[in-house]
Amino acid sequence: MTRAAAGVAAVAGLAIVAVWLRVAPGWVGGLVASMGPAAGEALFNLLIFAPMLALGIIGAWLGGGAIWPRGGMGRSVRTGLLCGGGGLALAIAYVATAGVLHRGQSGGIGTVWLLGIVTIAVQVVAEEAVFRAWLQPVAQRWLGAWVAVPLVALIFAGLHIWVQGGHLIALGNMALGGLLFGLLAWRERGISGAVAAHLAWNAGEQLVLGLDPNPGIGGFGAILDLELAGAPLWSGGEAGLNASLAMSFALITVLLALAAAMRGLSGRSPTSAARMDAAYSIRSS
Repeated sequence: MTRAAAGVAAVAGLAIVAVWLRVAPGWVGGLVASMGPAAGEALFNLLIFAPMLALGIIGAWLGGGAIWPRGGMGRSVRTGLLCGGGGLALAIAYVATAGVLHRGQSGGIGTVWLLGIVTIAVQVVAEEAVFRAWLQPVAQRWLGAWVAVPLVALIFAGLHIWVQGGHLIALGNMALGGLLFGLLAWRERGISGAVAAHLAWNAGEQLVLGLDPNPGIGGFGAILDLELAGAPLWSGGEAGLNASLAMSFALITVLLALAAAMRGLSGRSPTSAARMDAAYSIRSS
């Protein structure tokens, strides 16, 4: 597919995803309303994100992106788990220091906990397939990585806020998360590291720590039941970590560490990155 055709397809695909995520939850929510919490949430996510995953895979294939790296997947996954899990742990340390972290009265897991992992994984892989396997490589062919990665991160964040609502801190945190996933995908030329980081954060927050929803725990249960309450800038209110400065500082720290590691291990500079993007564009056009 030519660069122009890939660009048009990506814009059209983004519009389809935006409309789908805005309209489908109301319709799907009505279908699962009578189901139990775990089964309802699992089917809801499957019906919402399975079509999005299929679209992302097709778009990545047509647009010349890569779902999985051609080599070194184990290293990518380890790096992603370290970034996602380490970032979440750092955010917890910040909220504990700020005095807004408390123990809840619930907690405990059953067989549906494993269903929760699968459910979150479907959502994470679908989002990464669309944004990092499809849209980001197409944007790189037009703009280069140093513009494409933050641009797609902002689109990722804006779409979350447009669909779910939120304020400026939540928008910034979603953008920082998108930037982290985008850098991991660009570094590895595939999304395995981005998926690992995204999954480690989301599953850790919901299924291990019980921070999502806040307060309470979700239908899949959680190993712990931690709550955030107190100063809104640190607790995030009902939005929890997504709207907390603790998440902001944690993600900035992880991004700085990842950027330093990328520069030290690969020796990539903006100039060399531009040469790599130019070569990729020539091969793909």
